[in-house]
Amino acid sequence: MVFLRRILVTTDLSEHSLEAMEYASSFGLLYTSKLFLIHVVEGGRAQEEGTEALASFATEHLRPEQRVTLVVRCGNAADEIVRFAQEEAIDLIAMATHGRTGLQHMVMGSVAEKVVRLSSTPVLTVKPTPLRESILRKEDVETELHLR
Repeated sequence: MVFLRRILVTTDLSEHSLEAMEYASSFGLLYTSKLFLIHVVEGGRAQEEGTEALASFATEHLRPEQRVTLVVRCGNAADEIVRFAQEEAIDLIAMATHGRTGLQHMVMGSVAEKVVRLSSTPVLTVKPTPLRESILRKEDVETELHLR
């Protein structure tokens, strides 16, 4: 049986990343899990600045009843997410994808893809609703199934 005692949610401080928090919160209620929200600061930004930004993001977007431990790390996002998951014995990593495709995906890469490849912890990837809707519309399904 799977017990999700510790769930890690990643955020780049975008609203897209909140989709993963919804799933993690639901699992958290079912399993009475401890939730962590991690933001990785890359490049020249200071950790203090990242901490302030994450705290502000959490205050603005999370409900007060959502008990979440905020975590800020510095470095490569995928590496730091995987490292934190190992250090804290995380049972599930939940993260939103941003739907990059083609050249943009090849050049920038995908943090979610790297985490899935590198992590021994199960990873739940969530495609944000606006991206899901832009990829698959009801009309497309109806047309493909010859319902119209």
